[in-house]
Amino acid sequence: MQDEILPIDELTGRVERIFSRAGLNAVQATSITRALVAGERDACKSHGIYRIEGALRTVKAGKVRANAVPEITQVAMSVTTAEGKGGFSNPPFELGLPLLVESARAHGVAAMTINNATHFTALLHEVEALAGAGFAGFACAQATPL
Repeated sequence: MQDEILPIDELTGRVERIFSRAGLNAVQATSITRALVAGERDACKSHGIYRIEGALRTVKAGKVRANAVPEITQVAMSVTTAEGKGGFSNPPFELGLPLLVESARAHGVAAMTINNATHFTALLHEVEALAGAGFAGFACAQATPL
């Protein structure tokens, strides 16, 4: 069987439809789709569309709230908190990024914490977003022992 190569826009549409049909709201579906498609585009197969099934299992098991809408708060001059409301970690990062960048430009350094969210993709996307805004970035995730 020969691999099928899809344009990014078509792949994005297909993946987003999968997540939407599985009950994810637009905030969750769009954000995790962007991350997984970017992983696929960048040949990071371990964090590309390979992760769709695992993400869906996580939702089905009740470990992720499919309808979560994150809340962003600036808690100090250069500290932003993104409350994930039980959803995936990608939406709070994306929604908090503009405030994080604004704080870094104003104060020379900034940090963002993401709370109450499930991490499911490579952290390279977050660091790339910061680099794209002209900053050096560091991203990490906590892990629970299995």
